[in-house]
Amino acid sequence: MRKILLFILLITNSLGSFAQKKFDFRFWEDSLINLRNSVLYTPDETKRISLNEEFMSLLEFVLQEKDAFSFDWSAVTNFSVLTSPDNLFKLFTWYIIKDNFTYENFGFIHIYNADRKKYILYPLYDNRKKIPYPNTAITDINKWYGAVYYKIIPLVDKEKTYYTLLGWNGNDIFTNEKIIEVMQFKMKSTNPITFGAKIFSNYQNRAARIILQYSKNSSLSLNYEKQSYNKSTGKRDPKTRKLIYETVFANMIIFEELIPIDDDMPDTPAFLVPESSLNQGFIVDNGKWLFLPSVNGRNPDKPLPLRNIRYRNYYNPR
Repeated sequence: MRKILLFILLITNSLGSFAQKKFDFRFWEDSLINLRNSVLYTPDETKRISLNEEFMSLLEFVLQEKDAFSFDWSAVTNFSVLTSPDNLFKLFTWYIIKDNFTYENFGFIHIYNADRKKYILYPLYDNRKKIPYPNTAITDINKWYGAVYYKIIPLVDKEKTYYTLLGWNGNDIFTNEKIIEVMQFKMKSTNPITFGAKIFSNYQNRAARIILQYSKNSSLSLNYEKQSYNKSTGKRDPKTRKLIYETVFANMIIFEELIPIDDDMPDTPAFLVPESSLNQGFIVDNGKWLFLPSVNGRNPDKPLPLRNIRYRNYYNPR
């Protein structure tokens, strides 16, 4: 299979050199989709790993072509392709499953380097097992806490831009993970890309990234959307003397609170499940993410669904 792939690449390069034909990105997108399906559905682990290497090589070949950054990848459904809101970079991520049901993640960062006046490609390899304290560690590209990302949120703090990434990791046989990662570019530095940042305030242990680990049998929602929370006005009701709160609407990262599946269960990730009635979140506050231990969980832009009330026919002995 690898020999066939290399042969195709050589033929394509030859055609591009001599025939001066325009590179057909849509053709290679279809090829990558098919190859990715082979990775997902091949039962033998050794073959899956080999096919994944071919997938990564082919994707690298395509992304190094001229005009690759402007291609939309609209047909892709079996790996993730994200473009940053400022159009600075594209992020490609995907996973493979091992026979022991652990997940390993891979990716590419495709970014324009203004100094070199060209697009640069950075490969991503899942090295989360090599990070001693992943919740608080700030790492370079060689120690990427792997995930498949589905959202990019720029956060500007003075002259710095932090890119907050929302992602998913299948982890292992017992747990899944939802991850709030932070990525920063310092293109003139020896470490041009860093992961993790101390921008989460009012949250435990001065976290550099948020790792929400939960039971494999449940599904945790982690989104960025407009929601509301209750904020104290600092005033009190003249009769009851209770504090008066106002409802504030804001764009926020919102997720469900994780609780043990049963009161008798231990407070460990394999037994933690999301409670849909309890929501937590992060809002932007002075260039940081401020943690809110309790937020409201309905999107105000979406009206409540109309209820179709059906009156029950109770038995009437008469």
